[in-house]
Amino acid sequence: IKCDGTKPECLHCQESNIQCEYSECKKRGPRKGYVQLLEERLAQLERRLTSFGSPQEESVSSLEQQDNANELPPADIVNHLVDLFFKYINSVVPLVHRATLKQQINDGTVSKPLLWGVMAIGARFSEHQSIKTDPPYWAGERFAMRATSMINASLLEPTIANLQFWGIMACLEYGRASGAKAWVYGGLAVRICQELGMNKEETLSAPILNKDGIVDTVAMALRRRVFWSCLCIDKYASAGTNRPQCFDKVDCDANTPGIPESLVLRDSFQSVTVTNRQITDDPLMDVPRYYLRLLGIFGEVNKFMTRAKNDTSTISWPPVAEFSALDTLLRTWKDKLPEQFQFSPTNVEYFKQNASQNYVNLWLSAHVVWCTSVMVLHRGSLAYSDLNPAEIPKDIYRGIQSSIEQCRVCVDTAMPVFQAMKDLCGYNILPYMGYSAYIFATVLMTSTFSRDVDSCRKSHRGLITLYELIEGLRPYWPMCERLAITTRDLLATHSRMYEMHYRQGLYKQEEIQYPKVSEVQRSQNTDMPSLTSLLSPPNGFPYTLAPPPQQQQQQGVQMQPQPPQQPFSLLGENTLVTGANHGEIDFNSCEFLYDSALFGQIMFDATSKAPPSSTQPAQMIIPVMQPMYPGSFEQTRLPNAPTTQAYVNGSNVNNGNNTNSSSKSLWGS
Repeated sequence: IKCDGTKPECLHCQESNIQCEYSECKKRGPRKGYVQLLEERLAQLERRLTSFGSPQEESVSSLEQQDNANELPPADIVNHLVDLFFKYINSVVPLVHRATLKQQINDGTVSKPLLWGVMAIGARFSEHQSIKTDPPYWAGERFAMRATSMINASLLEPTIANLQFWGIMACLEYGRASGAKAWVYGGLAVRICQELGMNKEETLSAPILNKDGIVDTVAMALRRRVFWSCLCIDKYASAGTNRPQCFDKVDCDANTPGIPESLVLRDSFQSVTVTNRQITDDPLMDVPRYYLRLLGIFGEVNKFMTRAKNDTSTISWPPVAEFSALDTLLRTWKDKLPEQFQFSPTNVEYFKQNASQNYVNLWLSAHVVWCTSVMVLHRGSLAYSDLNPAEIPKDIYRGIQSSIEQCRVCVDTAMPVFQAMKDLCGYNILPYMGYSAYIFATVLMTSTFSRDVDSCRKSHRGLITLYELIEGLRPYWPMCERLAITTRDLLATHSRMYEMHYRQGLYKQEEIQYPKVSEVQRSQNTDMPSLTSLLSPPNGFPYTLAPPPQQQQQQGVQMQPQPPQQPFSLLGENTLVTGANHGEIDFNSCEFLYDSALFGQIMFDATSKAPPSSTQPAQMIIPVMQPMYPGSFEQTRLPNAPTTQAYVNGSNVNNGNNTNSSSKSLWGS
């Protein structure tokens, strides 16, 4: 009988009514003579050391230090960091159950890699004097390094603890701006899910019995939540990176968690409102199942829109064959969302007073994800906002104008949600929301949202809201630090691009006449550079983060943060983004609006490349921290660290049937 990895007794053995036994793997012994050779070398080494004086005391001290390095921090530190993890991250992505984890810590049965991963995330939110750093995200690096140092073959075994570890590490690496690791770790979590059969309702509904033979409802509820959390991680990790998703709808028939699971996993520690009031009944307890259904649609939108072609020789709309089906799914989700879960000022105020912080976060995240999905699906139409109805067929023109209007409505819907998230959630926001902020920040740069005085000011206020939201997350996640710099540059560029037309005394209510994309592209004198080449400085990405606390101590750096020498910027200092000519970036172009990998290129895995004359290899942006010895946790205090372009005349017009791929399966509501 194949073991499913559940301990102390696996499900298969319980069903067969037999005792579950784990036989230890018998390792092959060393070949004959090998041990004797080692003993001879050891004796020879001891004789040599004896001639220089016996270092027995030093050897014992070294072994003790090594043992201390394998120990956990003091119990109060562990509990402190575990509570922070559940307060800020696990409340939105429930991969672990707090009571179960703490019981395992007390029993000594907790998975050490899992615990170090939990502490790596919790440490960045700590105010403890022996943990706190500046910027705060450096506090987690010591724990993250310990977690990654424990990765070995045993962590590939299909167990719930290993699944939780890889899911947590995927979240951690995403926030650390390591998109590749986040995707790989999330993929491992997905594979373990599939190996354990957790993507099937048959497995998730099967009872789990505890030692007394009683059904363990907590373990069953957590198993379902863990699966859906891994699915969310999978969808988020691939968004904006062109990396394929691991979960497909055809492989999953698991039901979303409902109120019964939420009641079983309810934790009084998290039953606190935004106004810090303890509650016993949560009006948003049923919102997770709507959020999780939406994440499936979000994944489908990103998957199919990566296939959209930015063919400069054709005007293609809709951009993919699945466009109408995806649009219907999004509209249906919004229409079927109960009135009490719709976003409105009344509901915001009510949930602020009566719902727990984690469910408010989840509720707002659901509306952000919905707006993001709609925008990703429709934003390509903004490339054709300057087309004349006489230049293209009427049905295509109507479709484009309908999508442009959908983008306008979506921006009006999304900005209050982002504002509410900033006001109510503070820095308790998943770094995954950075992708949504990026989508709307770049859309607000298009001329569609700045054609007159009112729309220009409105889009400028929207950029300020997005910047303030991401700036609040900047101290805690390196990825958000990069995004904050990018959003700040977009905000400054927006001012130069549009507000120059409305200086004091020169305000006019007429539309600004921007050069048409088609007219700019007809130029035969200059070849249009690729967008990637426009974003890369001559020597690569010279972006640098604040140095680690150890380096700051060695270099005698002051408490004041040191600004990056040349922070990475989406835009050059003197870039005028009005056309794709002479090295300029055209925010209204299909190349920009359909670039499904640009977000990942900017936010993840960028390296500081050496100049052409240098022979040194490229260095990773996130430096490796020195080991931390928990045995001397209280004695060691780290110092604060410083901180589709289209041709109109003479072009081919396509009605959107240029996509060969067909929709395999779409996420229904």
